Amino acid sequence: MRIGWRAYLKQKWRSASAHLSIGVAVGTDTVTFCALQKEQDALCVTSEETVAYKDWGKHFSTWVERHSLSGTPAYVAFSLDWYNLLQIDRPAVEDSEMQNALSYTVKELVGTDAPLVFDYTDLAVPLAGNKKINVFAIPHDAVGIVCRNMLDAGVALKQISVAELAACELLPYSDEPVMVVVQEPGEEVSVNIIKDGNLYVSRRLKGFENLGSFSEDELQMGLIDSLSVQIQRSMDYFESQLRQSPVRKIRLRLDTTHTAIVAQQINQVVPADVAAIDTQVTVKEPLAVSRLNMSALGIALVPLRETQNPTEADGQAA
Repeated sequence: MRIGWRAYLKQKWRSASAHLSIGVAVGTDTVTFCALQKEQDALCVTSEETVAYKDWGKHFSTWVERHSLSGTPAYVAFSLDWYNLLQIDRPAVEDSEMQNALSYTVKELVGTDAPLVFDYTDLAVPLAGNKKINVFAIPHDAVGIVCRNMLDAGVALKQISVAELAACELLPYSDEPVMVVVQEPGEEVSVNIIKDGNLYVSRRLKGFENLGSFSEDELQMGLIDSLSVQIQRSMDYFESQLRQSPVRKIRLRLDTTHTAIVAQQINQVVPADVAAIDTQVTVKEPLAVSRLNMSALGIALVPLRETQNPTEADGQAA
């Protein structure tokens, strides 16, 4: 992407930001951006806004200007609907040659001739006898739009990633495995098992997209049982196939106002401590912690997690 002199000077002479980061979650219909501020040991989301995907760059620039966010480091996560997640055999080439070696295979598996931007992560625990990698593939045009909008708004683009990896940043890194179950409104449920900031298991569960429309009684008529079964399967795979210690902690943020009931029901089926996720951030009114976009918040937490764990965790896409 070419950059004009005016944009270059705007980037070069921007002032330091009072905020830690901006997190941007790019969905197919909407885009959410949040501003994260760090004061001593406290973290606060000072602003969050969701706009339609069409012309979201204009809204983003206005938001940045309105909240004096010029120069703030920006981190972007694409939603589940934007990218393909593939698990394929690792080519027997040097790391410097991986992009070329993967190019044809990725396009063939995705089934498109359109330009793609893709990156890969090694599995946190290689399966016996298999050398596989996770590949994240995003349309090139979508990535180009993100880069242009960040540049036009005068923020410092630091990373483009995906929702599954953003989920790894929601909780402090720990050597105890934690399952994070996240769902944005109308999307599939994303089940992720995380340890030491690394993504060990990631699954997308269909059939729960309308979870937010169910009453408390309706949720208890088999839907939560179905979700519990899928959660247990992921835990069994982590323990038996990856030979890891059992998951004893599950943290939820689902598209429902009945999270406490869902957690209680799952806890009756699954041998783990189940509770709503606590990201340890506060918000400024009229925002509500329980309704923050988890992808935007998770990706905004990247610079904080990097200071908590000097060893870079596996998995930074695009």
